[in-house]
Amino acid sequence: GDDHPYGSRAEGGEGLALQMWDAYRRLGDESAFAREWLPANTEGGGLEQIAMEAIGPDGLAPGEAFHRAFSELLSLGCISPSLILQDSQSDQGFWPFSAQARAARHAEEAVEGREWHMLLGDLDVESDGEREDRDAFAYKYFKWQGHMVRYAEGGNEQGPAVLFVHGFGASADQWHKCIKELGSTHKVYAIDLLGFGHSAKPIVTYSQYLWEDVVRDFALEVVSRPLYLSGNSIGGYTAMSAASQLKGFCRGLILCNSAGRIVDAETFAAEERERGGTVKATLRREGAPAKESPPQWALNWAGRAIIAGLRPNVESFCKKVYPNSPEQVTPRLVDSIVRDSKDPGGFSILAAGFKLPPQATKNELLREFGGKLLVTQGVNDPLGGGVSKKRFALYNQVHPEEDVKLVSIEAGHCPQCEAYEEVSNAIRTFTAEVEGMVPA
Repeated sequence: GDDHPYGSRAEGGEGLALQMWDAYRRLGDESAFAREWLPANTEGGGLEQIAMEAIGPDGLAPGEAFHRAFSELLSLGCISPSLILQDSQSDQGFWPFSAQARAARHAEEAVEGREWHMLLGDLDVESDGEREDRDAFAYKYFKWQGHMVRYAEGGNEQGPAVLFVHGFGASADQWHKCIKELGSTHKVYAIDLLGFGHSAKPIVTYSQYLWEDVVRDFALEVVSRPLYLSGNSIGGYTAMSAASQLKGFCRGLILCNSAGRIVDAETFAAEERERGGTVKATLRREGAPAKESPPQWALNWAGRAIIAGLRPNVESFCKKVYPNSPEQVTPRLVDSIVRDSKDPGGFSILAAGFKLPPQATKNELLREFGGKLLVTQGVNDPLGGGVSKKRFALYNQVHPEEDVKLVSIEAGHCPQCEAYEEVSNAIRTFTAEVEGMVPA
């Protein structure tokens, strides 16, 4: 469809799939294939495609052209993974360092990575009944443009729907205590963003616009009724971005120490005048600026090295960002973060960080959303230079005061974990006020 990210080709069925696969093998060069088969749809495809146009075919990560071209076709059964594996092994032949051999190897790795996540999904479903909180929610999967995306679902079918979005390196499981707390009064969902948790980790250039599209599509296709969006850290920014697209479909926005830049009203107005409009409008009008980044091999190496270095230190790092209640850093939390980082393709998110397109401020996103806002802020957050309290105070400046509710919490970067009861109670009160059950 027109809203698919750069390079997705779901239409055309088996004939197109085989034609594309023949071209991939014949050209023997991923950039050449991308130039011929993966044009960015900058007219109707959204900001994800505009960002990818700036990166261009030569800026794609190794293997990205295959993922973008064939993931949905494989998911729809338009081309056989066995055929791709057989042809890829043949094409690696006697010249293992040629461009054709590299392209074949990336196709093989992509198919094997897909199979890994399909098996992981089957295991999740089979073992879900063994969780101690299995009565509170179930883990399920939906397919987003051919990729397996895990989510948690539980709670009261008659209550307001809430969708939780996790932060960087985390997963839906980070919200399990809030899901349990709110389950009696709310219908609750939590999603593993693409590239995190148990969701697939394709080698693609991740950006805020890609994750925004994942959350938007999940809200429309799975939740499929008006809902509240809530997010922590980069998940807060993603929820805000999706809410700006969903607008009236999103009944309210709930931020827990959201990532993203927020400035005072005067600075925002001055920046907008200088730019000649919003960040999003500028991207649509002028496209994303060309981005210089290190060679892809260096990015991949750095991504793998960073993840390997972080794994032994997950517990100590989490305790630093949970300063008030470090006991909430449980083996369940640590083990899930470490496990998720070992999946095929997990390193590619860090590599993509060097290619991020221009980011809209929270000011811009909140103005575009225009709805009710709850901010549950851990005011002892050590991240972001210790300016958590200052940022917290700005929300009343940048959003209409009658639409904002601020809740200060003695916690660090993840109040939904450290102080889940306080966060859940604040959400319960906020949604009740918006729904008109109690006086605002």
